[in-house]
Amino acid sequence: MTIRMDGQPFRFRARSGIGLGLAVLLSMAFLQTARAADKTLEPSEASEDPAYRRAIKEGLAEYAALHYEEARSLFRHAHEISPNARTFRGIGMTSFELRDYVAAVRNLSAALKDPRKPLSPEQSKNAQELLDRSRMLVDVYSLTVSPRHARVLIDGRAPELDADRTLLLGVGLHNLEVSAPGMIMRSLPINVRGGERKELSVTLERVSVASARPTEPAGIRQATEAKPTPKAVSNRTATTWLLAGGGAALVAGGFGIYWATRQSQLQTCRRLSSPMVECDAEGAITTERNVGIGATLGAGAAALTMGIIGILSWNSQPPAAKKHSALDCTVSPFGVTCGGFF
Repeated sequence: MTIRMDGQPFRFRARSGIGLGLAVLLSMAFLQTARAADKTLEPSEASEDPAYRRAIKEGLAEYAALHYEEARSLFRHAHEISPNARTFRGIGMTSFELRDYVAAVRNLSAALKDPRKPLSPEQSKNAQELLDRSRMLVDVYSLTVSPRHARVLIDGRAPELDADRTLLLGVGLHNLEVSAPGMIMRSLPINVRGGERKELSVTLERVSVASARPTEPAGIRQATEAKPTPKAVSNRTATTWLLAGGGAALVAGGFGIYWATRQSQLQTCRRLSSPMVECDAEGAITTERNVGIGATLGAGAAALTMGIIGILSWNSQPPAAKKHSALDCTVSPFGVTCGGFF
C-alpha cells in the first residue's frame, strides 16, 4: 500500500508489524513452558504426605534440642511413610548420637546409596564422615555355625545379619550362644574393640548318652556327693584297748599278790616281836607293802580305764569318722589322761 504525503510516495509494509507480534507471543509461550518444566523437576511439598512433613519437622526440632531418642523415633515414623535417603540419614545421625553404632553404620550406608530424595553434596560428605567414624566403633564378623540350622543368640536376642551374612557388633562385651536339638549348647564371650573384621566359627557336639540322663535336683545331688562312702566297721582299736586293759589288770593282780605277801610278813614279824625285841625288817617290809599297794591301785585304775574305752569304742566308726566323735587316752606313770570332742 502506497500513500502520498507532501507529494512524496510513502510505502508502509504491514508484514513487519505482524512478525513482531508473533515474536512476542512465542516468547511468552516459551517462558510459560520453562516455568512448568521447573516445577516438575523440583520436589513439590504439596505432593508430600502431611504426616511425613510433620514427622520430619518435629524430628529436626528434637534433634536440635539434643533429644536424640525422640528424634530417631520421629525419623523412623517418617521413613515408614516415605522411605528415602533423607530419612535414612536422620536415623543414622541420631543412632550415632545414641551410641548405637551398628544402626548408624547400616542407615548411613543406605542413605548414601538410596536414589529416593538423594542427599546433597554437602549432606553426602557429612554422612560419609559420620559413617567412617561409626565403622571404627564396630567389628564385622563372618559367622559360621555347625550345624547350619543351629539357633544363634547375641546377648539373649536373635542377631540381625547383613545381606552378605556378616554380623555387626558394637564396642563392648557381648555373649554369643549357639544351640541345637540334641547338641551341647556353647556360650562364648566376645570382646569388641572396634574397626576389625574377624572370622568366627562355632561347632556343636552331640549330647552323649551319659550326659543325656536326667539330672537330679541340685540339693539332692549335693547331698549325695557329701555322703561318705560306707566302709567296713573295724573293732581293731576296741580290741587293742581291751587287751591293754587285760594286761594292766594282770599287772594289778601281781602287785596285789606282792603287797598281800608283804602285809602277811609284816604281821608275822610283829607277832614274834616283844616289848624288849623289835622286828628288824619291819621298816623295809612296810615300805615294800606300801609300794605294792600303790602299784596295784595304779595298774587297776589303768586296767579299768582301758576296759571302759574298749567297751565304748566297740563297733564304732574307724578313725576317719573322728569328725563325729573322738576319744584319745594316754597312759602315763601318773595315771590315764583322756580327751576328745563329740
